[in-house]
Amino acid sequence: MSVLKLKLDQEQLLEDFFESTHVIGIVSSARDYQLCWQINKHMHLDFRINNSLEINLSKNNRAFYFGVFEFEEPIKSTVHYLYNNHCQAEYLLPELKNVDFLWIVKGDYYQLPDIKKLIEQLRHVELVQLVSLFDIREIKNKMNLIF
Repeated sequence: MSVLKLKLDQEQLLEDFFESTHVIGIVSSARDYQLCWQINKHMHLDFRINNSLEINLSKNNRAFYFGVFEFEEPIKSTVHYLYNNHCQAEYLLPELKNVDFLWIVKGDYYQLPDIKKLIEQLRHVELVQLVSLFDIREIKNKMNLIF
């Protein structure tokens, strides 16, 4: 009896997941739910925790859980995800240890000028200390962002 082995094409998976995607890094000492509440209130959005998207990583026989908040804009065919970048002393993206949260905007509607407007609005949220735009090609551990 022969065994069929399937190999996952990670490069294609990454390309598909991050197509038409913008990544915004947020520095904030607030808890994830507090930050989402402030963003929702100030920017008139509706981020909600989505437990089915929670990212689970295992390191040194320990499990780490990174919460993911989601907000859909069906009319614009866009989905926003807000990832918590740290859990206990571990990071979802270790190369971005100085970033507390990652906001990923997926969809064709938002172009770079729209993202810059979003960033400018985000800078006025009370609990946000710093905001920066990242190039997804420069992130090494982006596979950790795929749920």
